[in-house]
Amino acid sequence: MSSSYRDAVRLRVAVTCAVAASVALPVTGAWGAQTYVQPRIDVRVENNDNFDLDPDGTPEGDIYGFIVDAQTLVGIFTDRSETSVRPRLRFQEYPDRDDLQRIEAFLDLRSQYNWERSEFLMIGRYALQDSYNVETPDGVFDPLDPNFGNNADSSTVLVGETRQRLQLNPTFDHSLTERVNLGFGLNYETVSYDAEVGEPTRIDYDFTVVDGSLSWALNPQSKVGVGAYASQFKAQDDSEETDAFGGGVGYSYNWSEVTGVEAQLFYESNDVTINEPVRTEESTSGWGGSLTAFHKLEVSDWRFAISRTYIPTGDGGKSESDQLRLQYNRSFSERLSILGAARYEMRNALTETGGGDDRDYARVDLSLNWFMTQTWYVQGGYSYIWLDRQTAAGDADNNRLFVSVGYQGLRRQRR
Repeated sequence: MSSSYRDAVRLRVAVTCAVAASVALPVTGAWGAQTYVQPRIDVRVENNDNFDLDPDGTPEGDIYGFIVDAQTLVGIFTDRSETSVRPRLRFQEYPDRDDLQRIEAFLDLRSQYNWERSEFLMIGRYALQDSYNVETPDGVFDPLDPNFGNNADSSTVLVGETRQRLQLNPTFDHSLTERVNLGFGLNYETVSYDAEVGEPTRIDYDFTVVDGSLSWALNPQSKVGVGAYASQFKAQDDSEETDAFGGGVGYSYNWSEVTGVEAQLFYESNDVTINEPVRTEESTSGWGGSLTAFHKLEVSDWRFAISRTYIPTGDGGKSESDQLRLQYNRSFSERLSILGAARYEMRNALTETGGGDDRDYARVDLSLNWFMTQTWYVQGGYSYIWLDRQTAAGDADNNRLFVSVGYQGLRRQRR
């Protein structure tokens, strides 16, 4: 029995258990629970002029494809709890290419339960994706979890590999007084790769973070906080392990539920142990942080984020990631709207031994959406994708045009 098969079985079992436990938590004893269901399906045709992001360009990169994306948002809520589950399937077919993963699968979970002075939140994600889509993320913020980084996983863009990722992120907050709050969190993710032909080029890994924080409310709109955390990155083939410790401060100010700013500053120290080809040890440290602002008006909304973080990758270790993301949405009428999203990322290896991890990446997405009826819509858009692998080969870009037709159901609510 292959290791990739065992990894797939382990991930599916873990996802099933995690989702069942998290969904059951807020529903237990909540006989008055209400639910809603909102299905969505999108059928798209697209064209790419350099799909492989080859610096010299190739005829094989000028291709078109068909994509069918189906998902359903299911919500369960009571006076004290709210749970959202979003299963999603994505089918992609490029007639001139047979090296892509045709079916991608996703499952997102957000479950929150409130006591009088405490709050428990569970966020869970599972994704089976083609590595090409992993490495070329857009800048759109996830409405279920806008703070989710959606990081690329390697310095290269490869076609023909798949990635499975499971992430569980439970947090618990308790109000010690009216102004002082104590919080604890755990973030665990396990990632594995599979190649249709030959061995995967990336390394399976586990990544765990444990953190604690203390915050003070300065007034009803703002608060400050301090926190500390410890993390471990471990390659599943035992080739590398990184232990990290860090601490920082944060500040947030919210004018309302839909308008605010959040800032964080932290310092992280990493101890890296590399076991292959010979055992070596290296230590590195540095500053990081983030600044996020969001604002919603009557007909428009925008969100901005800039950050420096230290992320796990499939290249066998951690990397320093600098990101800039911006999203803007505007409604011209009840039926017509425009969405723009941009993303820029600079990635550098955390240590000298991981020099192949470096890359610069940018993507801009523009789309115009028109609802023909209350539930049916037509959409057209353009994406520009640019990648510089920081090698002698140079940079590359891809222009993508698409047209889609879709159905977005209304929320059907029932007890």
